[in-house]
Amino acid sequence: MFMSAKSVVISGLRARRWLVPALLTLAVAGCQNETETLEPTDTSYYQPEVGQFRIYEVSDTLWNNYVRQPQPRFQFRERVEEKFTDASGRTAYRVVRARRNSPTDAWRDDSVLVVSPSATNVLVTRNNRRTVELVYPVRTGYYWNGNAFNEQNPVDKADFHYKQVEAPFTTTSAAGQATTYPKTVTTGLRETDAEDGGEYINAFYYFRNRQVYAAGVGPVYRSRRRFIYCPPGNCVPDPTRPFTGSTRTEVLIESGR
Repeated sequence: MFMSAKSVVISGLRARRWLVPALLTLAVAGCQNETETLEPTDTSYYQPEVGQFRIYEVSDTLWNNYVRQPQPRFQFRERVEEKFTDASGRTAYRVVRARRNSPTDAWRDDSVLVVSPSATNVLVTRNNRRTVELVYPVRTGYYWNGNAFNEQNPVDKADFHYKQVEAPFTTTSAAGQATTYPKTVTTGLRETDAEDGGEYINAFYYFRNRQVYAAGVGPVYRSRRRFIYCPPGNCVPDPTRPFTGSTRTEVLIESGR
């Protein structure tokens, strides 16, 4: 059967009118099938509330001229006293840290810090120096500059990173009471073999910094260790016998409101 050129054009237009919406429908369907469901970011690792408190058992040990000198244990209490908006417009919390030498002693205010959590990070100000404690979302191996908001940047970048993410962590008090937190993140400084702002471990020096945060709880463990294995001059370093050094461990033993 003979078809005129006009009929062919009209038929072609009708086909295109049908084909274009069909292709668009397939494209939209394909995009919908490929859409990923994003999990909400968990920011509960350090989320203060007014009236909240945490009590830590603190253990210090010193080394001097190869002699180990354990120090008397004491306790820190961190209590959230006030919520406010800081100069940059961020929500912030004033936290008062108090100290007592034994559980029967009265608390004495020791210092004040400001904690400012957000959907992307947690900033903490101590002694007028603001540091980046956490960055969200948490992910293993991620690095960030802890001094990004203070005068040490960029002289001392203090590269923190996540060593463990969403892992269980168990603390043990001096009395032997163990507490396991099922979901935690552990932060530390960048490892290096030189004293340039990170952690360094070699034959002569040792420095390590760890902090553990539990979801829904906050900071549950802090550890700082620094050793020098040799006095000035020549010696054979022994990693089991520091010449000078210090350690501090803070373990959460009580929290509430």
